[in-house]
Amino acid sequence: MLNDKLLPAWTETDRLATLRSYGVLDTPPEPVFDDLVQLAARTCQTPVALISLIDERRQWFKAEMGLGVRETSLDRSICLSAMLLPGLTIVPDLTQDPRFARNPLVTGEPHLRFYAGAVLRTPDGVPLGALCVLDHVPRHLNEDQADTLALLARQVMSQLELRRVIAERDEKLETSHQIEERQSLLVRELHHRVKNTLTTVQALVGATGRSTGSFDEFYRSFSDRITSLARTHNLLTEDYWQTAPLREIALNELKPFADSRVPRFLLLGPSVELSADLAVPIGMALHELTANAVRYGALSNQTGHVRVQWNVDEVEGTRRLHLEWMEFGGPPVSAPQDRGFGSTLLQRVVPMQCNAEVEISYNREGLRYRMDVPLIEQRLVPTY
Repeated sequence: MLNDKLLPAWTETDRLATLRSYGVLDTPPEPVFDDLVQLAARTCQTPVALISLIDERRQWFKAEMGLGVRETSLDRSICLSAMLLPGLTIVPDLTQDPRFARNPLVTGEPHLRFYAGAVLRTPDGVPLGALCVLDHVPRHLNEDQADTLALLARQVMSQLELRRVIAERDEKLETSHQIEERQSLLVRELHHRVKNTLTTVQALVGATGRSTGSFDEFYRSFSDRITSLARTHNLLTEDYWQTAPLREIALNELKPFADSRVPRFLLLGPSVELSADLAVPIGMALHELTANAVRYGALSNQTGHVRVQWNVDEVEGTRRLHLEWMEFGGPPVSAPQDRGFGSTLLQRVVPMQCNAEVEISYNREGLRYRMDVPLIEQRLVPTY
């Protein structure tokens, strides 16, 4: 029958997670640990001393003296057994102990004979390894040496705890600094966006007023354009005013036709994130194209449909978006006699704001609008 009181209060998975939480494995030598190893060797008068940490498949030495290696496989580890025992483990002659007599470090170089190890145990009682001393000849430790070795092991754990506290503090400070930097950048970007939005709204008021003949028509056109602008801004605010998905921008404009029994639009293209400086004018362009299609083009009857297709390629180190709006099955198309706000935005405003090349064709079978835009890749506010 097993005595539950003898069972460890931790699992091996927990122990390994605890060991890794100290962030010490595979770190460079540090003087404070080297000094503790040398002090242990000098006190116990041994040629070999180690701070051994037991990892999943190896024992790794944070500090070592007299062995000449930084790690060994677990089949060579004496500390693995000592770690599981309470208090101090002393083996006067390793060749006479069946647990260690066949250990390669005992049967071969460096022909170890004596071992004494004090467990490195966390404040919660989880063993991580041992501070040990070794010799090439059988021997013993006196009481003062044994007590000092145990004391030095506690000092090793104190240094590991201190090291972790400092690392956690530095990580929190760095995280706090990053958050402050993001907030500062976000405020700057928000100011920029608000200013640009107010300028856009002002332009919409003037342009819509000049291109409409009555207050009702003005109100309807202006309201629709503001609503379109707001939808694009909603997508941008989901990513801290940085980018918005092109597919979602297009879908926002064409969504009223999504539930039609006959497919009224197709969106074909890869996932593309548009920076705010591109998302707003391209969103407005798609709104004007949709509004024109509803009034005069392929979406003004029951049989027409729209295809929006795009792709991205790289030209001389710059990624460029190629977008094409195509209408099919609508009434015959002809070029407008007067240039309204929609035409001005599509042919003049978009090229100016996006550094884009555009082409609009009033083909009789359906309007075509092509746009070639250099993508803006850099984010102002880092992602979370």
